[in-house]
Amino acid sequence: MSAKAESEARLLSVAELEIVNASREPEIRQRSLEELKSLGKRLRQAHDRAKDIGARQQREMRGKADPRGAKPAQDNTGSMAKVQVLFEAIQRLDAELSRREDADTTTPSQADLSRHALELKLSGQTEHHPDAGRSASEGKHMKERTTPAKIGTTRKEIGRVSQANKVAQARKDAPK
Repeated sequence: MSAKAESEARLLSVAELEIVNASREPEIRQRSLEELKSLGKRLRQAHDRAKDIGARQQREMRGKADPRGAKPAQDNTGSMAKVQVLFEAIQRLDAELSRREDADTTTPSQADLSRHALELKLSGQTEHHPDAGRSASEGKHMKERTTPAKIGTTRKEIGRVSQANKVAQARKDAPK
């Protein structure tokens, strides 16, 4: 048992220690939303009670209030440490509740959407069957090329363009 756990066990009652431990990982992730809300209510009640006791002890130490027991309180560090432990448990619980709320309300990230789209695509794929080929019932079909089509300009086109450039230059240079 760690030193922090020992000091918490010394500060808290058995019931308080149980609810504080329930606010830690991994127990907090295993609880339902309703259980977390009831745990929060119990933690807040214990925190408020400890805070009230600490404030009363502080007033007794200053002489502002009558002693609750046989003699006035001399020190309230234990009560204040208990308040701090309970407050940290409340913060952990609130963080888990807000994490769950964010997980429910946030829009999915682009990565999540992409993964989902890929899953849909892969689940919808069917087995590919190749085309059966030509059949006589559909009439004539164009024959596929056996030689590739020529790409680029022909010599005739090159000559036409260069002759057009010569004529345009001659018109421009001619006196008016």
